[in-house]
Amino acid sequence: MHQLVGRVAEIARLTEFVAEVRAGRGGSLEVWGPPGSGKSALLAHIGASPDLRVLAAAGDDSESDIPGGLLHQLLGPVHRPGEHELTTDPEALAALLTRLAAAVPTLVIVDDVDRADSLSQQVLTDVAALAGSWGIVFAGRRPIGTVSRGLELDRLTDEDSRTLVETVATSDGDTLDQQRRRCRVVEAIVDRAAGNPGVLVLSTRALITPDVLRADSGVDVSRRADSAVAALWLARRHLSPHARHLGLLWSVACDCPGSVPMPAIPESLVDDAALAELVESGLLVETASGVAPVHPLLPAAVLELAPSGDVRRAHAALADTLDSVAADQDLRAAWHRARAATTTDENGATRLERAVTRAGSALTPSDRARALHVAAALSVDAERRSVRWARVAEARLASGDPDGTERAALRVDTDDAPVEARARILLTEGLMAAAGRTPQEGLERPIRAAELIHGANDSLELEALADAAEVSWWSGRVEWIARVAELAADLSDDVASGRPEAGRVTTSHRITVGAVRGCAALFDGDLESAGVHLRVSLDAGTDAVSARDHRMAGQSAMLLGDDVAAFRHLTESVALLRAEGDVFRLCFTLHVLASVQMWRGQATSAAELLAEGAVLARRIGDGRSQAFALTMTAHGDGLRGSADAVREAADAALRLVTGRDVGYIAAAAHWAMGRTDLATGRLASALEILQEVTDPESATTHPPTALFALPDLVEAAVRSGRPDIARTALPRFAAWAAAGSPWAATVLPRLHALTAESESDAERWFREGSTDPDRPFEVARTQLLHGESLRRRRQRVRARVVLQESMATFARLRVTAWEQRAATELSATAERARRGPDAATMLTSQELTVARLVADGASNQQVAEQLYLSRKTVESHLHKVYTKLGIGSRKQLPGVLDGR
Repeated sequence: MHQLVGRVAEIARLTEFVAEVRAGRGGSLEVWGPPGSGKSALLAHIGASPDLRVLAAAGDDSESDIPGGLLHQLLGPVHRPGEHELTTDPEALAALLTRLAAAVPTLVIVDDVDRADSLSQQVLTDVAALAGSWGIVFAGRRPIGTVSRGLELDRLTDEDSRTLVETVATSDGDTLDQQRRRCRVVEAIVDRAAGNPGVLVLSTRALITPDVLRADSGVDVSRRADSAVAALWLARRHLSPHARHLGLLWSVACDCPGSVPMPAIPESLVDDAALAELVESGLLVETASGVAPVHPLLPAAVLELAPSGDVRRAHAALADTLDSVAADQDLRAAWHRARAATTTDENGATRLERAVTRAGSALTPSDRARALHVAAALSVDAERRSVRWARVAEARLASGDPDGTERAALRVDTDDAPVEARARILLTEGLMAAAGRTPQEGLERPIRAAELIHGANDSLELEALADAAEVSWWSGRVEWIARVAELAADLSDDVASGRPEAGRVTTSHRITVGAVRGCAALFDGDLESAGVHLRVSLDAGTDAVSARDHRMAGQSAMLLGDDVAAFRHLTESVALLRAEGDVFRLCFTLHVLASVQMWRGQATSAAELLAEGAVLARRIGDGRSQAFALTMTAHGDGLRGSADAVREAADAALRLVTGRDVGYIAAAAHWAMGRTDLATGRLASALEILQEVTDPESATTHPPTALFALPDLVEAAVRSGRPDIARTALPRFAAWAAAGSPWAATVLPRLHALTAESESDAERWFREGSTDPDRPFEVARTQLLHGESLRRRRQRVRARVVLQESMATFARLRVTAWEQRAATELSATAERARRGPDAATMLTSQELTVARLVADGASNQQVAEQLYLSRKTVESHLHKVYTKLGIGSRKQLPGVLDGR
């Protein structure tokens, strides 16, 4: 028996009921849910024991025509002629159970009550109303209605579903490739099972097998799953021919791509008596919106077992009826007509393909792939067949099925295929290569696609340009970015020339070309031109409607340094991709959005996005996103002050991308380590790392990341006593702000304050940098430095006010490292931070601050750097601390401070 997962509350309810029965306070309880929901498994948790008599029976369709059959099964173990007579009288049966309970607490369990004979059902229903010192539990598909307490088994959550699959599945030395495929199969099982435990168990046993997990597996996963779960609903169902025919019609209708209307089939095809029989059997259930199958997989399971000729005739009947109502505009009619075909049919294929195109994003990628697969198989025209298979590959990739993508792509002969088909295959291969951490191929394929399709299909050419642009700028390879910029120039020149084949300037064109030109200028060091082009892209982004356009506009905003616009566009892109079911593009977009949130200091939001993205990355084998996630995890750990965790995550990310031309990830990983050292007072290390990250000649440089890291470099340099380094870096950041970066404009005053020649200038700059409500993390950092400056100038009252605001913001954002630093600085003003236990009250504020930093592991030099003191002063404070607290070494400080 598999472990009951996700049923903690239900087990508790059942256990409580059994405890009442043991105490002589009986009653009735009914447990209901669809087949496979775990009713029998839940009841199995009730076992007979010396202090509990259990009388159990289960209904069976094969015995449902034997009057009283279930009663005989139930009472047989206690039948004593002349003493405990079998009876169908409810009151006599209740009296018998009362006598039994007087000797030993008694519980009656009736499983599958709706499959029992009608006499037993009626008697036991009446008996339940008389339960007193004994108890009775019913389990069935739906509530009986006369039982005092009910317990409905809902679907499992996706998390519990994954846990159940992993509990049932076996793993015997899977290779890395098998582990990746296993992850995809697990996610497919969870998606299809819709939280039904029985479906999860049967599907897992059928699909987590060596022949399915092999890299060259040719197993049709869907068909095997359908066959495995068919028995859950269809075994031992005795249906009339009319009910079987209607059930097949219903299954064929529900198996159509797209949303299924209610009722699923036209009323003219419905036999009321057959419909009532299907509802009574539990195969169809009544819902608020109409009659529907008991589980989403039931129609596919029925079709898997039905004869192919019967299935085609059902499709033809539905097509004939729908054609008379919806003519040529209905996807369902086109689908059923295509599925009814017995040979190739170009007209049917064209009709279905057009219906799919009209449906657009209303179809999930999986449904789009299914319909286009049928259209491709029906095709007579070889060129159209190639294009359709290429579109199948695109849809399979969007659905998160790389294996299906490869199978569909192999159907296209790229030597003889038309230009459109070859370009689509190149784009698909490019996306897979980029996700597989082979960016060279991820760049070359969309570039070849753009060159191939140039002048023939503007939409595809823009898509190729966008794909190549993303690979180039995340790579950091200047020569790659230049190649993409040349493509953008060619496309723009064609549009500007007015050539008939060039098309017109669209929103997508302005967003994409502006982003590419802006990126090229930024990497070339021309921040002014970069700002102009990126602003064109962002301005066009106000009219964006597609997920791709919003993603491009969001990345333009990142390059420009507009974190608010980046968040807005990427959030919209994520929402659209979720709605469309585009798992593949959603995965990386979630990680890009997480990077924006981490940049803004929103670590909690970023962690939630990374968690969602991690599930998708494992499912589709997206190594680039996994490396991206490790880098962002390093930043999150840094914001929380865990230096060891930062280095562990950053090192893991670097191992994944070393030698793979993913420059952003390497630069961002080093930036995470540098920013963490800055937050925790390791100034010498911070300065060294941040100089490497921001040096244009460095091997780890990535120009946009260098711009993001410049404020950290300036702060590290000033606090380390190297204002010369800070002043050298400042003009580049000021140029970015002047180019139109709102984030840089907010941060720049802080850098001016740090490098100001006079206290009055510093004060003015600090105030100017503390007013942006859209960037609370940056404002809090400015306030922290302002407070430190005021404290050094002995303006402690003002310093406390500023530091308290800073610490409150850090606490709200849950950035522990910065909160701790603000608290330490606040303590140095003789204002104890209101957090944690009381410290040693006998120390001066400066001594207490030094003691806390040392207790947290800081060296004397690190304390000196963080508090702007000399090392000798720190050592003097420590000597006084040891004397006052009566200790002899720094190792004793944590315990002494905690204890006081």
